[in-house]
Amino acid sequence: MTRPAPPLTADETTELRAILSLASRGDVAGARGRAERLYRNAGAPAVVAGLVGALCCQMGDLAAGIGFLRTAHVDAPADVGVAVNLLRALSDAGALDEAQALANNIDPRADPSGRLWRAFGYVAQRREDYAMAEACYAAVVAAFPEDAESWNNLGNARADQGDAPGAVEALTRAAALSPAAPIRLNLASALAQADRAEEAVALLAQCARAFPADAKPLAELAALSKQLGRPDQAIAALEEAVGRDPANVELRLALASERFDQWDADGAEAVIADILHVRPDHAEALIMKGLLLEHRNREEELPALLEAARANGSDPSAQAFLEALLCRREKRFAEGLAALARVPEIIEPIRSAQLAGQFYDGLGAYDDAFASFQRMNALLAADPSDPLSRAATTRAALAADDALLDADWVRTWRPIAHLETRRVAFLLGFPRSGTTLLDTMLMGHPDVQVLEEQPPLRLVEEAAGGLAGLAALTDADAKQFRERYYAEVERLAPHRPGALLVDKSPLHLLRLPLIRRLFPDAPVILALRHPCDVVLSCFITNFRLNNAMANFLTLETAAAFYAEAFAYWSKAASLLPGPVHPVAYEAMIAAPEETLRPLFEALGLGWQECVLAHRETARKRGVISTASYAQVTEPLYRRAIGRWERYQRHLAPVSEVLQPWVERFGYAPR
Repeated sequence: MTRPAPPLTADETTELRAILSLASRGDVAGARGRAERLYRNAGAPAVVAGLVGALCCQMGDLAAGIGFLRTAHVDAPADVGVAVNLLRALSDAGALDEAQALANNIDPRADPSGRLWRAFGYVAQRREDYAMAEACYAAVVAAFPEDAESWNNLGNARADQGDAPGAVEALTRAAALSPAAPIRLNLASALAQADRAEEAVALLAQCARAFPADAKPLAELAALSKQLGRPDQAIAALEEAVGRDPANVELRLALASERFDQWDADGAEAVIADILHVRPDHAEALIMKGLLLEHRNREEELPALLEAARANGSDPSAQAFLEALLCRREKRFAEGLAALARVPEIIEPIRSAQLAGQFYDGLGAYDDAFASFQRMNALLAADPSDPLSRAATTRAALAADDALLDADWVRTWRPIAHLETRRVAFLLGFPRSGTTLLDTMLMGHPDVQVLEEQPPLRLVEEAAGGLAGLAALTDADAKQFRERYYAEVERLAPHRPGALLVDKSPLHLLRLPLIRRLFPDAPVILALRHPCDVVLSCFITNFRLNNAMANFLTLETAAAFYAEAFAYWSKAASLLPGPVHPVAYEAMIAAPEETLRPLFEALGLGWQECVLAHRETARKRGVISTASYAQVTEPLYRRAIGRWERYQRHLAPVSEVLQPWVERFGYAPR
């Protein structure tokens, strides 16, 4: 049996007080040094060992701190302060089993201060035992209802269990007790989890105003805005956040990424340039720079970027990813796969899966390719915005429009007087049907001005009240909406006198009633391609996931959306006749002049050979805001025609859905 250490002498007690005073003034290192000397000279009493352990942990030296705290706990097992510090230190060091074992031998009810309950809750949270954490913090707030920190922790424990309403309740109480920014941020997160997104947005904006030097509320506001599909709000928040914390590279990367997602390539590249100026080896910035070069049709700069990454000693994984991008451009498929093998899964996992699929496809390993594309889509489907639910919402809205649109209802529409308007045509077709190649050909004509996938027609549709609002339009309404449309177009692309405006957006396919109501004589160019090739191409493409594109994450939803979209188009075209000019992708590839010359004539445009120089046109146009950016700068090729046949086994589950359209569009064998 060991004899207890003798108590501190009066001089040792005085020294202990001096050490505590030194620590309270911020000189933790000095306090630790004097405390360790006192520990050695005082015969190692528990009070000194506990103090040394606490000071070591405060300095981040957990290993030393835990050693001293263990000694103190053995000598003074009833000392609550020592037990609490040891529980927290073990948890912070990842020694969670030891922390739990220690907790199992302590009765927190014997501590009237509640510190042990708080420490037990902390251990439980670190062990991800959120039910236990909730019970611990509930015990604290029952005894100490004014403890804001424990209300906050209780709210977080409930949120971690998916109890959003309970989390909001606890965090609201915490925020009422304390104005601290972290509590408000936690409350905003819980509000969003509880489907109270607008309250979360308002709270984050309020928090950003209350803490003008703190970038975190703005970063959270940007993330929530992105999730809500509000990119302008997200970008504005990130820009302000970067202004508050300009040295924060993560914020700058988030800003560059959001600008990139909104096709502001100049803005994204400027931010990346700032990062690389200070950190030329920064892996994520180098990767984003490589992706920007691809999207800006400057792939000839990729080798220099890769060499710069190597010269600056960047992370080998970033070099490998850039090498994979270069291999894709140069069609070195086996080397591309070898490069991807050196890229960790946490780096660009979605794009890496897509690249792997493209490499396997190029090598003829179609099963491996399909598996890679499935992985890409599974990763996309896991996005917090719940893309598959958003996709279902899109199809449900289309079904509602389809049910509304019938001959009897169209006969009730108020007549609208025909008015001469600016020359405009609409280029549409299901995504991946060749619309980008076709708009590039059209863009090559000097008398054509292309508006590529921009919102004017959608904004007018919303202002008109959707399909349901078309029936009651008056002449004045139609005039107002046409003027609104042209004003929105002018803001994006100032009018070139005499030029034909071609408004290209694939899913204008679903806006034919609006087009015919406002622009009854406008030519409509319908891009067609084999339905199986279209659906496969949609499935293997990494789209930016708006509600419509989210349908392409599974073959089943892609095929269903295709069939439903064309059923609606066909009904609308029969009820609302007007000039429609179909252009088959396969024909355009096989005989471009013979296919396009009649179209240009129908559009009132004289034929010019320059329209066939699509590669030159594509390079001049800069950023291509579609998933086809990599294809339209290449020579016309036939390898994408009939690709579906190489994946016929994988397409079998959707063949019955697509077969009627294969026959309808003349692709069935004769």
